[in-house]
Amino acid sequence: MLPNFDNPETRRAFLKQSTGLGLASLGLSMPKANAEESDATTLFLKNPKAKKIIYLFVDGGLSQIDSFDPKPQMGDVMMDTKVIDTKIDGVRYGHYFPMLARHIDKYCLVRSMSTGTASHGTGVYVTHRNYRPGTANHPPIGAWISKMLPTLNENLPKTVAIHERSQGLGSSGGFFGAKHAATTIPVAANGLPAGKQLTHVSEDRSSGRLKALKMLNEEFHHTNKSNFVRDHMDVLDNTLALLRSPDFSAFDLSKESEETRERYGDSKLGRGLLLARRLVENDVRFVEVTTSGWDHHNNIMDEMSKMGPMLDRALAALITDLKHSGLLDETLVVLTTEFGRQNHVSGNKGRDHGPGGYCQILAGGGVKPGLVYGETAEDAQGVKEKREKVSPDDFFITMAYAMGLDYNKKYLSLDKREFSMNNQGKGSPLTPIFAAS
Repeated sequence: MLPNFDNPETRRAFLKQSTGLGLASLGLSMPKANAEESDATTLFLKNPKAKKIIYLFVDGGLSQIDSFDPKPQMGDVMMDTKVIDTKIDGVRYGHYFPMLARHIDKYCLVRSMSTGTASHGTGVYVTHRNYRPGTANHPPIGAWISKMLPTLNENLPKTVAIHERSQGLGSSGGFFGAKHAATTIPVAANGLPAGKQLTHVSEDRSSGRLKALKMLNEEFHHTNKSNFVRDHMDVLDNTLALLRSPDFSAFDLSKESEETRERYGDSKLGRGLLLARRLVENDVRFVEVTTSGWDHHNNIMDEMSKMGPMLDRALAALITDLKHSGLLDETLVVLTTEFGRQNHVSGNKGRDHGPGGYCQILAGGGVKPGLVYGETAEDAQGVKEKREKVSPDDFFITMAYAMGLDYNKKYLSLDKREFSMNNQGKGSPLTPIFAAS
């Protein structure tokens, strides 16, 4: 489950009181880091296709045995989960995912991912940042993309995080600061919080507060020459420009037809993925959507019967929409989680944490559709073939590889230590899952 490593409550409250606008996504920034040359050799994908990423994070630990890697030969361990066929011979899913089973020819299924941890906090951190927590405030994948790639739409933020919880690990800019932090949307159906004028504050009063805030910031910056304040001022200006931009309508789900909303499902996840689709259509570089409540220690069959079809419906709708519009070629869609679950049944008819192996989905962005890579072991203690094991390092830089990023390029943290996307050069991109250019 998502822990809050980056607490923005103080600065959010300050901004809200100062301006009369719900500018939840703004914050102070860190000093700019200097890039240095890479020591390691980076593999570059010839003609990378991915320009954007939709990163769907299943918070809590999605059960691989009840979803994309069932083990019917294990008998009673499957409990009430039935097995259904997919379009690929020999590949079967749990019965909660019939739509994704029908559309398996549109994406790649990786069944050999392992974070090697049973801790929610560590698992979530490494799948977002590719480092263990505690050594620095590491940037998440969206912040790296924001830092290393130019914007595609000057009127919209580079990165957006749609979280069912108030904050998630994909929201922070890490040591890159506020300039590269995500614009956060707690509830997709409500759109961008910054667009909601507080009813008890008039427009004139809001304008006055903004002028006063800018004056204070300018005075403080002049006195202290602080990059924290300078970046904060830039983010504030960008947000105000967004509110006046015609592209602001990208955040408005009411523009979608009832039929489209129905296909995605009337759920927070369905609305989140529908909003993610609208944002990449308008050239937002990176959108994270988090779905919570998947830590099924108790009554997993009841929980999967409710939540599995919700995920199945929403993700299948997203992939098929992007495919039909032609945007799937340039948009990498990722589904992942922090770990899998044990293949045995707990005393409360649930499944406990399984750090050994689990499944991911990658679609578009140059990835081979209809490919199945790897398999988890029957005892859930690892993967079937060690040579196919995918580490967090491999996973993280595979996303960078898809976008043509130099994942070994080094940047300085606030304490002047060198970091790259590829943690100490330990990872290798999953080149077999990419189609020939």
